[in-house]
Amino acid sequence: MAIKAHLEPTAPGEGQRATPRRDLRLEASGVLPSGREANVVVHNISASGLLLETGLDLATGEQLALDLPEAGSVEAMIMWRSEQLYGCAFAAPLGAAALAAAQLQGLPVTEAASTVIAAGAQPAGADAGEALGLRLNRLRREAGLTLADVALRLGVSKPTVWAWEKGKARPLPERIDAIAEALGVSSGELAETRGASADIGLLIEDCRKRIAEACSTTPGAVRIMIEM
Repeated sequence: MAIKAHLEPTAPGEGQRATPRRDLRLEASGVLPSGREANVVVHNISASGLLLETGLDLATGEQLALDLPEAGSVEAMIMWRSEQLYGCAFAAPLGAAALAAAQLQGLPVTEAASTVIAAGAQPAGADAGEALGLRLNRLRREAGLTLADVALRLGVSKPTVWAWEKGKARPLPERIDAIAEALGVSSGELAETRGASADIGLLIEDCRKRIAEACSTTPGAVRIMIEM
């Protein structure tokens, strides 16, 4: 489930605040006040953050403010972006009461997993080589496809494909053949490998690109040190 929302800038200099902050107005009913058109879709809210989709050009590090039932005014920061998807982290985790209240109000609450995942991170128990999510992301980009393209071919939502690539969810085994066909590869290419040096290199390069994007610099300016 997803809900509509409206994101608008808040003027800098409120009180002691020097950094501009945007107000995110959630509308569980889907109807915005004053007839304004929604410019954001909120796909899920968890204890640690929320996942947004918008055509607005937002930057990592931007501050958002939203009102949640029980929790009141909550601040969040944009941590990463992938096309029109943005992962945001709350300044402080939401408690169980706040999550329950948000769910009762019809907000898309997800308690099972965190919305925000660090660039290049892998879930516990993942293979030491290239994780399935990273492989899906790489093969999709090599095929020149967007998240929306793959979602349309598979008949699933764009956030579902995003969750696969981020390692937040795994596709059902019976979907592997269809995913391979959508990406234009063989099913064998989606098999996960262990400890291959080439795969580690791909993982490092992927992290380098994400760090560069988050810091508004080039991948060549990012140095990654691994202590063994």
